[in-house]
Amino acid sequence: MPARVTQSRRIERAGVNALRTLLEDHDQIVQEIDGGNDYGEDLFVMLTKDGERTGVAIAIQVKSGDKYKRAHGYAIPVDGHANDWKNGLLPVLGVVFDVATRKLFWANLTECLESSEEAPSWIAVPREQELNEDTIQSFLALTHKFVEARSQGRIEESSLHVTRLSGTFSASPRFVGRKQEQQAIRDMLTTAGGRRVLVSGMAGVGKTSLVDQVVRHHDVSTVFSGGVIVADMHGFSAHRTRMARPGIAYGPLLSVLGVPGDEIPRTAEGQAALYHRTLDALDASGNPVLMVFDNVAELSQVAELLPRGEAHGAVLTSRSRLGVLEGIERINLDCLSPEESGVLLTQILGSGDQRLHTPGPIRDLCTLCGHLPLALSISAAILKDDADLTIDDLLAELSEEKSRLDVLHFGDTAVRAALQVSLTRLDRAMRDPFCRLSIHPGSEMSEQAASAVLGVSVPQTRSLLRRLSHASLISRGSAASRWRMHDLVHLFAAEQCETTISASDRQQAFSRLTEVYCQASLNADLTLRGTPEGNPPQFHSTTEALNWLDLECANLQASARAARDIDLTGQAYAISMHLIVYLDLRGRVAEGLQSAQIAYEAARKERDAERQVRALNNIGINLTSQGRLEDAIRTLKKAAAIAERIGFLDGQCDAAVSLGAAVRQHVSPRAAIPILIEAVKLSRENRDPNDIGASLTNLGSAYRESGLLHQAVAALSSSIPYHRASGNRRQEASAHAGLGVALGQLGQQEKSEECFQEAFTAYREVQDEAGIHLNYMNLAHTQLKSGKIKEARGSLHRALRFFQSTSRHHFEANSLGLLGAAEWMSGDTDQAKTYYEEAIRIFRRIGLKESEREMKAALREMLSGRPS
Repeated sequence: MPARVTQSRRIERAGVNALRTLLEDHDQIVQEIDGGNDYGEDLFVMLTKDGERTGVAIAIQVKSGDKYKRAHGYAIPVDGHANDWKNGLLPVLGVVFDVATRKLFWANLTECLESSEEAPSWIAVPREQELNEDTIQSFLALTHKFVEARSQGRIEESSLHVTRLSGTFSASPRFVGRKQEQQAIRDMLTTAGGRRVLVSGMAGVGKTSLVDQVVRHHDVSTVFSGGVIVADMHGFSAHRTRMARPGIAYGPLLSVLGVPGDEIPRTAEGQAALYHRTLDALDASGNPVLMVFDNVAELSQVAELLPRGEAHGAVLTSRSRLGVLEGIERINLDCLSPEESGVLLTQILGSGDQRLHTPGPIRDLCTLCGHLPLALSISAAILKDDADLTIDDLLAELSEEKSRLDVLHFGDTAVRAALQVSLTRLDRAMRDPFCRLSIHPGSEMSEQAASAVLGVSVPQTRSLLRRLSHASLISRGSAASRWRMHDLVHLFAAEQCETTISASDRQQAFSRLTEVYCQASLNADLTLRGTPEGNPPQFHSTTEALNWLDLECANLQASARAARDIDLTGQAYAISMHLIVYLDLRGRVAEGLQSAQIAYEAARKERDAERQVRALNNIGINLTSQGRLEDAIRTLKKAAAIAERIGFLDGQCDAAVSLGAAVRQHVSPRAAIPILIEAVKLSRENRDPNDIGASLTNLGSAYRESGLLHQAVAALSSSIPYHRASGNRRQEASAHAGLGVALGQLGQQEKSEECFQEAFTAYREVQDEAGIHLNYMNLAHTQLKSGKIKEARGSLHRALRFFQSTSRHHFEANSLGLLGAAEWMSGDTDQAKTYYEEAIRIFRRIGLKESEREMKAALREMLSGRPS
């Protein structure tokens, strides 16, 4: 279904169309500025006289509708455009379209702002200044006069450096990568019609180098037989007065186009006319030229200079998106790939440099430079200048975030200096939001997170982010509604933030952010646990919650650490605890331990004993997963003792279940049985179905591993209804899997396999990859019992690959032991011996002595020749 055109949009278009028609009927050249760029201007008008361009251009803001009417005329809101309208290279005029009378009225916005000490909120548009067929010539004459007076009143300190490339020239052999972008620009320039390209990107990303490489390509030089003309427009010089203006550009451009000096007119108007006639003559003679305007900050610098003949080409480079005019294709340049970064360093240092023979540190250096060509080039220059400096030494200097931008400085080239110019060229109203975004601890963020930091609505935030992206200070992120700030830009913004925004403002912004993360991470965690809240819930499925956590995990972890460090302990605890299940599902055990430890530190700062118990329990669970069983048992005993001392029954249940699981692995399953019986007793007293189900499932596993199969079946079967009552599908899957193993050992193969299928269904529903592969291992155990050796091998190899890739060494060793049994049963004792010995080595390395003894016993039994 096509999108509806709203009434307000129709009214806006009516005003733009009426003004455009009037101007074009009087031979003025009008182009619309891309509506996606919120620069406060709608039309770009190049003024003509007697059919020739005059070199004078203006921008026009058009407003339509009743809300701009006033008792004695009309008014145009200034909003955040005061600086742009007052100080831009082009004067900005405002036009109001009265929908009822279909009339146009105008005011000189730039003149009004220049004459005001303080920027007004609205600028009046008097009824006397109607713009129509009778007044258009007067309007044009007044505009010409204002532009000339404004130009004369400004000190022209800028200079324009123009060079001409012609004949045969070769591309730089030291240029790295960008093959896709090179091809795209060549295609745009060599295809008839169009031939207008804007290459944009952040400071130091290599825009000029890319364009230089393209224009030197044989295909491009063949098309533009008249040569390539390169003009540096100084748009991003440290001082705005050095920016090249159209009025001073015509003379140097005419000179390189071959016009003798004594034939170049003295006035800008005469030069503009001759410039375009010269280009037209080259077009007619079949000698088109390619105009390259480098370092363009504003469209006003080049709009009058763009060739009008279609045979000619034009390439612009800018840190800004420029509010692109009609007919210009865009290429936005990003940083190099990790591989390209390494090649660039190698080329600058020279392949003979012995320091390049350490690929690990080279990769780390490229990462700390953010794969930004400017930063990489500076790093390489530092290394080349100091032959005694090792890459590890430079890494140590760059690893300190607060001083990284100090290190990335060589001679008169510095990353900070380049970024400072980008900030200076940024509209004043955008500087504060740019700095505030660095309060977010990660360089990629959602619009919701940015909204919390900035303290404005999401729609307002989106508009601000879009404007910052036009300045190439941020870019689109890895998913919809996400934005990314380059790591070095983030560091620079943080420096600025510390000096321009008060500590209390920064703390309030960060507190708002952590509140957003607390609520969203809670909703995601509850969804993963099978108990989503909200109507409707924020996440409608496990997949949605996992996808969100995949994107936000690093930000949540960084926010929790930062919150802990500045004593926002409640947020630090909550965010860390909300990550535990997710990290377990993703097999990120070490990160799970770190999150639990942060939660514990926050709980201790708060002196909240219940929270300490919950955090200690999760520390113990993660230590158990890592095979650090003695540490786990000690931690869980501590949790149990605190819980008992304060009468925290829920915490006692959790600690007892987790302690039983750790003792089961470290000592023996039989030693865990009394602990888990006590856990069942406590959980029944607590009347929490989740606790009852968890304690019964763990007790059933201990019974099964102790050979008490009937007790195991009873405990596991009785746990399943409790898991269903609590909605914990993950625990239910574990119960089904354990029951399947017990039934298989009792010889009830059909019921066993039904249980495994139930477990697979539940594990897949919650996307528990570890559970799925543990289930494959358990299924293989039953398959071996029923003589299905081939099927068991397939299940075990699948489980083994997963456990090896996620460093779950306990289960890796168990899988190897079962593969040993499978090969022993098939008669391949040599292969079986290999599997058993590898399993023994792993159990010894991770300190599981009981499992090591059991595996050695199985190996001795096989070698003695007894049947399996």
